[in-house]
Amino acid sequence: METGEDSDRHENCSSHPEIKVIVIGSKFEYKCSAANTILGHYECKVGKEIVESEKKHGMNQNRSVTLVMTPGWWRSSTLAESAKYIQMEIVHSLKLCPAPHAFLLVINLHTTFTEMHLNGVVEHMEILGEQIWNHTIVLLMHNDKTQRHADNKKLIERAGQELDIVIKKCGNRVHVFNYTDSKGINVEKLFHEIESLVAEHEGQGFKIDSKLFEEMEEKRRKVKKRAEERAIEVKTKILTLKERLSEISIPELRIVLMGGNIVGKTSVRNTILKIKQEKNMSKKCVMSKGEVDKQTVILIDTPGWWPYASVKETSEPVKQEIRSSVTMCPPGPHAVLLVLQSGVSFTEAHRRAVKEHMQLLGRNVWKYCIVVFTKGDWMGTPTIEEHIESEGEALQWLINKCGNRYHVLNNMEWGDEKQVRELMEKVVMMARGNTEFLTPVEGGMEERDSGWGSNMSDLDKLERGSLNLDQPEMHEEDYITKWLENTDTGFDYCHLPDVSEDISEDVKQNSTDGLQRNIQKIKLD
Repeated sequence: METGEDSDRHENCSSHPEIKVIVIGSKFEYKCSAANTILGHYECKVGKEIVESEKKHGMNQNRSVTLVMTPGWWRSSTLAESAKYIQMEIVHSLKLCPAPHAFLLVINLHTTFTEMHLNGVVEHMEILGEQIWNHTIVLLMHNDKTQRHADNKKLIERAGQELDIVIKKCGNRVHVFNYTDSKGINVEKLFHEIESLVAEHEGQGFKIDSKLFEEMEEKRRKVKKRAEERAIEVKTKILTLKERLSEISIPELRIVLMGGNIVGKTSVRNTILKIKQEKNMSKKCVMSKGEVDKQTVILIDTPGWWPYASVKETSEPVKQEIRSSVTMCPPGPHAVLLVLQSGVSFTEAHRRAVKEHMQLLGRNVWKYCIVVFTKGDWMGTPTIEEHIESEGEALQWLINKCGNRYHVLNNMEWGDEKQVRELMEKVVMMARGNTEFLTPVEGGMEERDSGWGSNMSDLDKLERGSLNLDQPEMHEEDYITKWLENTDTGFDYCHLPDVSEDISEDVKQNSTDGLQRNIQKIKLD
């Protein structure tokens, strides 16, 4: 959307032989489509999750283009809710492209841009400092063959007034890309805008605070080192167990599924048993039976808890159902699969909720527990170990409590039997190592949380919902899981639901007048 003033600025700006840009934005924003258009060739695979900042090169419009793609955050997530690894990778993009001429903030015009989306964009962009807005161009993407000549101003107005706030923060630097139309015209205008930005800053690119950059780079290096060490430790342990444990025959595997609401327990059950059952909304345990490699598998799906709620805030009927799961598969389950969602932040509030609810099954429940991360397709890190190490003490405590037993399920690939087979092998090895089954416990015998941070502040209580705020209504379906289970290999971004609301809505509804958003801050140490 160019004004007369913009056109004059372009005319007075000479062509720059080299253009260096960083593409930034949340998930499902056409970032790969934008990159391919700018580079002038098909370089980025549309629909593939970007897990690390990646550098791309190309020649277009007689210019050498260096472009760095950054991982995206879930669209409605605050900075505190985003996986820490994503934040490190956004900063790391400046290692690959020092002093970029511009940041291209890509936003999908096919969904309304709300206040939650605005806050998410502002918080994630300002990881690099508030001065980033002086170097940013908003790139609005839409794909509609019937609206090739649509009025750009109307498209922006239709997206919501919050989008106008972002555009103004960027000095009204904005372009609309309909990438079904003539790409050359669009790219030429964009290059002129970038060159105007270079002239405005007298040839100087964006510079980040050196202390912030070095701190984040050092943290990233440590995460990768510890992740490698953890992966080696787990691999060594598995090989040792395979050699040491006798081949005890286990004709039937009995497994209990535990986890909070909206983490994907239904997807785990359906992926293991290759079925398509709806999400359990009954607040009752549901038993399912099937076969994996000709071995009978019984799964008990327990009702979930609210992610930030303490055991006291969970209803007695739900707690009793969780306890009864152990008795539904006599003489007792071989394993408890604790389901978490990968690619999102795991806070101290999550840790407390998980610990208290897991111990409804008794203090020794951890001997039988394997942590299963869902939605491996959108994990947001190259390896699960990097997610574990980057998240910090809360998640590491949980993994260590479970004897360093964890697994990732890629729910999109139903045909991938290897991921399920490997999970069942881990269950069998753990079962052979335990001399008895998990047995029922008497009510009230659960271990209380006396771990670190036992003296709770008001912030702790607000985050986990302990200030007696009204508990929000649960979502009626897990949109992420539903989409992943029903999609095929093609991606239709125009009709994707705003799935990230399933991740963050619990925080939004459990806060008052935006208090939660104001008090959560990123910790770089």
